Amino acid sequence: MKKSTILFPLLTIGLISLTLWSWNQLNLTPIEKTSLRLSLDNVVESLDPAKAYSDDSLFVSAQVLEPLYQYHYLKRPYEIQPLLAEGLPHISNKGQLIKIKLKKDVFYHPHPAFNNQPRELVADDFVIQFKRLAMNELKSPGRGLFLGLIEGFSNYNELIQNNWANLSKVPLKGVQAINKYTLQIELLKSEPNINYYLALNFLSPVPWELVKYFKNNLDSVLVGTGPYTLKTSSNDSIEMEKFKNYRSDFYPTSGDRYANVQKLLDSSKEKIPFIDNLKFYVMNNEEKRWEKFFNHEIDLVTVPKTFIDKLYDEKGELQENIKSRQIELKHFPILANRWLAFNMRDPIVGKNDHLRRAIAYAIDYDKYIKLLSNNTNLRANSVLVPGISGYLPAKDFRFKYDPGLAREYLKMAGFDSPSKMPKIVYSTRGTQGVSIEEANFIKEQLENIGLKVEIQVLSFSEFLEKGRAGKLMFFTDNWLFDYPDGENIFQLLVTSNFPGVNKSGYSNEKMDELYLKLKETSNMDQRDLIIHEMEEIVFADLPWIPMMYESSFVLHYPEIKNFRKSSIIRNYVKYLKIEK
Repeated sequence: MKKSTILFPLLTIGLISLTLWSWNQLNLTPIEKTSLRLSLDNVVESLDPAKAYSDDSLFVSAQVLEPLYQYHYLKRPYEIQPLLAEGLPHISNKGQLIKIKLKKDVFYHPHPAFNNQPRELVADDFVIQFKRLAMNELKSPGRGLFLGLIEGFSNYNELIQNNWANLSKVPLKGVQAINKYTLQIELLKSEPNINYYLALNFLSPVPWELVKYFKNNLDSVLVGTGPYTLKTSSNDSIEMEKFKNYRSDFYPTSGDRYANVQKLLDSSKEKIPFIDNLKFYVMNNEEKRWEKFFNHEIDLVTVPKTFIDKLYDEKGELQENIKSRQIELKHFPILANRWLAFNMRDPIVGKNDHLRRAIAYAIDYDKYIKLLSNNTNLRANSVLVPGISGYLPAKDFRFKYDPGLAREYLKMAGFDSPSKMPKIVYSTRGTQGVSIEEANFIKEQLENIGLKVEIQVLSFSEFLEKGRAGKLMFFTDNWLFDYPDGENIFQLLVTSNFPGVNKSGYSNEKMDELYLKLKETSNMDQRDLIIHEMEEIVFADLPWIPMMYESSFVLHYPEIKNFRKSSIIRNYVKYLKIEK
């Protein structure tokens, strides 16, 4: 036997012994991997960036996919900053020509579609995604943003004959990769919110290899450039792990007053992401989610609206099981509102203005807010929410609780006796406790004035499917703003968005005309005037009854640092840190 053959194992044993001795002498322990356990309300219906639109699907996607821009995590009002782009867009030709340079050396997560080779981000990946959004087949909620806006977008589906295989062959005139790292977008008219559009999940890049590999069916596919990679996915849970080759990115170095007071800048300049593993549990049962949190099986939970009273004892102080474990409770306003909606194409509620007004005066709004938020939310006085340009805080509430007036409207609607009362079908927005309690409350309120109400219990996915197909009669809806501008919510009332996000099937020529005018107007004062006019049309036609502005209570264990809630910043997990 050669001496080198004997010497190698002896050296190996020696090195292992030396390492163990060093750990013991210096009292060091190996760095443990950190894990964060989170919850989702519903099964994610699609992970395709062209189609994902529920809060749960966008939250999951945001940890993996990255668009060109994001919102600064620690600043309010919201501020756009580059994510995959090297800098802010260069806009010329009166706002109609946009050039964006990409960061270099940004790589996708490994996938067999890339033949086991590193795949760098290139400008053409954004071109492919714009083309996918233009396809009728995908029914993307983001498609309407670019119809009539991007050169060649509106008729692109016809050019490719609705065949995904032609995406790589047929150019989209208004979106081109002018070189490997430069994207060019040609608009037919200027768009004041274009920077916000470029920060939406819809425009996360999609490589052609991935489209080809999965034949354009990306509902269960999640491959991006983000800080986390998808490990496993099922209807019960989703697991992710830190992307080992994530580029160098760092925690913010500046923030607003809240960020400074809450010491959210302590991690400044540190490399992100901090946490190694993520696990999302799908739990639409609120009791189960609550129990799992207090068993420390999940680390952070948004408090269900009907559980807010469980936070405090009879003296108004935090419950002992929260205080004793140093669990942190945080309350955040969010850019979200809630309203009752009518299907304006329904022969009963949609065609009878007096019936809709009877319902508007039949609701005890104070009781509603107490039931759903324990008086922590504010009653809505507008279609817009506080923090959005055009919102008027002094605007009067258009409707009040007045059962007598409600009955008068019922008579004017033609329902002046019990035998003539129509049956109203109210559909829930999910099966969670809050949705059922809300349904029972609405039923009780309407039956108090003589209406007959049937509750149709739907899962959230069923609600979306039926709503977007125009098959609901009467329902509660809410909206988490995708970007901080009034245009974002008024799209839900535009004729061209039915079927689709316009679940009310609402159609008004003047509203459509004003919406287009709003999209073309950059002067903020003029935009506010247009928004006020649009809002008056909504109150006159009454497809919606504004109910309340949402806020969010969050509980998390003390080891979680850097947490700040936002309804439009969903990629925040990369900023969280666990310090035990």
